[in-house]
Amino acid sequence: MQQPSCPWVLSPSALWIPSRLSVSYCSKLRHIIDEMVTTEREYVRSLSYIIDSYFPEMERLDLPQDLRGKRSVIFGNLEKLYDFHSQYFLRELESCCNHPLRVSHYQFGMYALYSKNKPKSDSLLASHGNTFFKFKQVQLGDKMDLASYLLKPIQRMSKYALLLKDLIKECSEAQEQELGYLRAAEEMVKFQLRHGNDLLAMDAIRSCHFFTTWATAIWDPAL
Repeated sequence: MQQPSCPWVLSPSALWIPSRLSVSYCSKLRHIIDEMVTTEREYVRSLSYIIDSYFPEMERLDLPQDLRGKRSVIFGNLEKLYDFHSQYFLRELESCCNHPLRVSHYQFGMYALYSKNKPKSDSLLASHGNTFFKFKQVQLGDKMDLASYLLKPIQRMSKYALLLKDLIKECSEAQEQELGYLRAAEEMVKFQLRHGNDLLAMDAIRSCHFFTTWATAIWDPAL
């Protein structure tokens, strides 16, 4: 039997809420799913705002030399995140609104790559970008700067983990299959958060190894 097409998981048996479940229980589930959908829409709007407002700034003739050709460093794979969430994930979440237990699995590997790039983005913004993009922020009348918006994908993954934890809390042990799917989804999100940190650590180790090799080459008379 074909599984429902929903972004985190559940089986065909989860397409409906059994009548034996209490009104209070169903209300709690509905509240969690509503929050998931509402915050997802806000998140997609934020990603779209970054692309529409700040990407064109990279084409300006007065773009500082140190920022030229650095769009991928500043924004990472944010455009791919936007495409995924706007064209697929949000629509699938909205289709699950009437079936609060139908939340399904999807790989979020692109978030680990975004997390890995984030320190490079932060460094470039701090050294050259914040001053340049400040003018656009003022022009937009926005209280938040670009650096704050670029933090949203990191915050979103943490939000998914919290919402999944709430869904798991509301499932009874009798709903064994649903619990299994939700726990798998929760682990997947946690894995992506850990994986992003692991990639950062690997980069730090490589940098340290490069520095050690470079320093040895300079100071070791035997070389």
